[in-house]
Amino acid sequence: MVNYANELIEFEGCPGCAYHRHEFTLPCGMAYENELINMSQDWKLPIPGFFVITPNRHVEVFSELTEEERNEIFKIASITIQVMRENKICDAYNVIFEEKKNCHFHVWLMPRYEWMKNLAGNITMNIGAIFSYAKENMRVPETYQKINETTMILKRSLEKGN
Repeated sequence: MVNYANELIEFEGCPGCAYHRHEFTLPCGMAYENELINMSQDWKLPIPGFFVITPNRHVEVFSELTEEERNEIFKIASITIQVMRENKICDAYNVIFEEKKNCHFHVWLMPRYEWMKNLAGNITMNIGAIFSYAKENMRVPETYQKINETTMILKRSLEKGN
């Protein structure tokens, strides 16, 4: 169970697998999906432009990805960051690979906003403070509206084949 837009989303097992199987949906919808990967706004952290890319197949570590999956993840990450820059959503990103035992491998495309730097200084070293701030202060309708707008910009761009 996870909290998104102040609502609890229920699923069984791995959230990455459950989302890929469409066992639950998010209000902003899936930004991108093909036979190898899917991508959506991070559902726990309400930060516009904070996308998560996961392989459709359950893998736990980067080295388990096929070459085709790795290439697709990097391609979509690159396109997403370019679209975010072109649409003045955010001009800098951290790309973070997360491996956890018994958890679906995923890639975070984390925008770097000025408020993050002011809050935490070194964003990468203080990511926990940023996540806590977002959970405690950004679960408001205006943020979710911006998340929906950002996701739609990206969806339209990917559909056009940017």
